[in-house]
Amino acid sequence: MHPERYLAIETSSPRLSLALGDGTRVLASYTGLHDWRHAERLFDGADKLLRRLHWPIQSLTGVAVSIGPGSFTGIRIGIAVARALGQALRIPVVGASSLEIMAAGSKTKAKWLAPQIDALRNQVFYGLFERNGSGALRRVVKETMGPASGWAGKLKRRTGRESLWISPLKGCYPEARALLELAGPRIAKAGVHSYQAVLPLYIRRAAAEERKR
Repeated sequence: MHPERYLAIETSSPRLSLALGDGTRVLASYTGLHDWRHAERLFDGADKLLRRLHWPIQSLTGVAVSIGPGSFTGIRIGIAVARALGQALRIPVVGASSLEIMAAGSKTKAKWLAPQIDALRNQVFYGLFERNGSGALRRVVKETMGPASGWAGKLKRRTGRESLWISPLKGCYPEARALLELAGPRIAKAGVHSYQAVLPLYIRRAAAEERKR
């Protein structure tokens, strides 16, 4: 039986992040510059990773992709590539929210994990996850958006005095390595038509739509 060959794509943040793994561990990863040029760098970055492991792209057996929230353009690019690979290669594709990926990749032993992303206009995208004894995550507050000033108070009321990790708004991004580890078991259970169900998690309207309103 051949080992699995998974690709993880994270394009919701300013930094493109990619990773390859065999279903049990991450074997190679790539992190782009803080420049939002995902459309230009994604294929080149993926090609470098595949060459490093001597994997033909046709040998991939699954894809994981970040579905947001985050950059509208970045999310669309990542999902479009993931769905195209799934359809062309007839392999499973699964999505995970950028906030869940941040919680999974946090370097902390805290029980409560509160990832947040700057949504601009004094708003934040946020969610709340609880980590159990085995390290698995449970979503307690689903991904949403709200005023930055009111989020901390809600957290304290919800978690009490138990250990809590809150991600900084600057310099903390979802990583493809964490996505790959999180999504590996999901890929193994998904079917070849799963790409059809991978859709963006925008939460808010695009800036152009908001201006029209």
